[in-house]
Amino acid sequence: MSNNGVLSRFWLWELTRPAFEDWLANDPAPTVVIGIGAIEQHAVHLPLGCDSIGVAKFIHDVAEKTNSVCLHPTWAGYSPHHMEFAGTVTYSHETLLNILLDTLRSLSYHGVKRFVLINYHGGNENIMNLAAQIAKREYRVMVATPHGPNNTELSKKIKERMQRYLEVHSCARETSYALRYFPELVEMWRLEGWENPTLIPDYLQEFMNPDRKDYEIVSQLFNSMIGPDTHDITTTGQYSLNDPRAATVEEGDAMAKEATDFLVEFINTWKKLPTPPAFKDACGCGDPNCHEEHGDECGCGGEGPCHDHEDAEDGDDHEHRHD
Repeated sequence: MSNNGVLSRFWLWELTRPAFEDWLANDPAPTVVIGIGAIEQHAVHLPLGCDSIGVAKFIHDVAEKTNSVCLHPTWAGYSPHHMEFAGTVTYSHETLLNILLDTLRSLSYHGVKRFVLINYHGGNENIMNLAAQIAKREYRVMVATPHGPNNTELSKKIKERMQRYLEVHSCARETSYALRYFPELVEMWRLEGWENPTLIPDYLQEFMNPDRKDYEIVSQLFNSMIGPDTHDITTTGQYSLNDPRAATVEEGDAMAKEATDFLVEFINTWKKLPTPPAFKDACGCGDPNCHEEHGDECGCGGEGPCHDHEDAEDGDDHEHRHD
């Protein structure tokens, strides 16, 4: 599973402990990619696990191309706004935050210093960013939440559709992704006779025009005034004024390739950089709080670089000095 740090399997839960230890010891910059998704309604044609299934497939593709370990610690996410539609499972924001922090803390304890968080559900975004902020300070680890690419022709086209048509959830864009990653779970036939399900007032829909001179202002007003729950916005659970039947496998393939290439380059660039002093532990045990809590009895067992060993005259004791 790992030979001199080179992985042949990439899911954390598929690795044996010796394989994980071999990767951790021999990869020059061990990086863990963590996916975050949701179990929630996705209108009538996409599976309830759309976000989690998609992010799991995506991060595994990236891990395979960067010799990273990937982990998808929870299938559900923060989705209270979807609860009026059957099948949705939501955590509280406290639960999701603690799941992420416990995951980061556990792996940081064993010496991982580089984490990439990839989120496939908008409701998780603020919680993910807070987890990254807390973990960096409390666990002394580097946590990246990359987004991109944003400057390609395809990404610009998708962004314009999202602004103009609220193409966010169970829309053509997301359906294209689903057709690329798990077409066997997509039931396009349920969209026969599709009609626009949007409940957004007309005066707010007028703000969804990126050609407006005042778009920078009105787009932010739109976000503050749109209903807080899905059933305030749509009758079917779909966020989008346009037809999801416009989705294509080709667009899904193109978006997936761009996103994968971007993240692979991001990780490979990061792995070439040294660990900054702020994130280095005094001891090799991987626990940044080790010495504060235990002093000379720290978790490295006396083997970390923070200890200097000299045999005492009687040969029984060791002198411990902390750098």
